[in-house]
Amino acid sequence: MRTKYLKLKSWLIVALGGLAGIPIACHMEMEYGTPQARYHVKGTVTNEQGQPIAGIGVGERKQRNEAGDSLLITGHLDTTDAEGRYKLDYNYAFPGQPLSVDFHDIDGVENGSYKDTVVTVNTENVQLSGGDGHWYEGEATVTQNVVMTEKTNK
Repeated sequence: MRTKYLKLKSWLIVALGGLAGIPIACHMEMEYGTPQARYHVKGTVTNEQGQPIAGIGVGERKQRNEAGDSLLITGHLDTTDAEGRYKLDYNYAFPGQPLSVDFHDIDGVENGSYKDTVVTVNTENVQLSGGDGHWYEGEATVTQNVVMTEKTNK
């Protein structure tokens, strides 16, 4: 009897919320009322000999779509400088969730030709600071150095 009551109560809450325009369940990636953090990912990109690589495009890689393809978010791009340095900001990330970063050669053969590289940045144990005590848990800087492999001419 109690189970029937709870099911009826849950159904009524969802139905009344829907009629009032209040979303009861939502599958959005980020919405009001979800914990969020800001991560600054920085580092250097080098070749296998340890030399910095300039002209490498760096971007945030989003979740995979239905076809299984990763989607590059073009609004968060950087390019490595002459010292191979980059910086990428993730402004609305879930705290402690891994970040996926895409490194791709965009300058052609000018500084060598390198294979695209995707790196997962672990933020699980990263200390956040400056949170507001509510949904914004703060920000942190994470260093992620990357070694890219040269393409072979075959």
